[in-house]
Amino acid sequence: MAGKKKGTSAATQAQIYKEARRLFNLKGYVGMTLREVALGVGIEAQSLYNYTASKQDLIVSLMKEGTTAIQEDVDAAIAAADPTPTARLWAAVSAHTHYYCASEKVILVRDGLVHLDPEHRAELLEMLKHYEDTFKNILLQGIKTGEFRKIDITPTCFAMMGMGESVVNWFKESRRLNAKDVARTYADLAVRSVAQDKN
Repeated sequence: MAGKKKGTSAATQAQIYKEARRLFNLKGYVGMTLREVALGVGIEAQSLYNYTASKQDLIVSLMKEGTTAIQEDVDAAIAAADPTPTARLWAAVSAHTHYYCASEKVILVRDGLVHLDPEHRAELLEMLKHYEDTFKNILLQGIKTGEFRKIDITPTCFAMMGMGESVVNWFKESRRLNAKDVARTYADLAVRSVAQDKN
């Protein structure tokens, strides 16, 4: 999104982002409207255009913000892990899952890509490919070192990522498991699913 215009508020912009993210995840790109965003924030619909030029610009900003945030979380987790593929995969899946459990920046990017213009869609697809390659490269390294079984990397990667993303459908912090519990469980499952059979 372009820089704020004179007289706008950083706090209001944060509220707009939060409400737009909520509506997008609930209703999708087509279902949500800027009028609903303004109503949720408590401002006039016309005032919203002081913060964004269009619904597409707003959603693209949220998609870029969310994709950058999860990439940074996963990269940091991998950097802090032991250098083995097993440790790096565990760290990546754990961070990925924890993000979808706990981050305020979660936005279901792929649900809206088809509605974006080609330039924005291509830019976001490039960001998503870089994120996917983070996992694929670890899986490839694990196969080469013999830590992982010979697997089809692409569907395995998507299965692991999809498992982590699915927590948005059921996870609530107030329930028995917290975000760290779920992240650890999913990371364990991911590593076990590709580990060499030692028998």
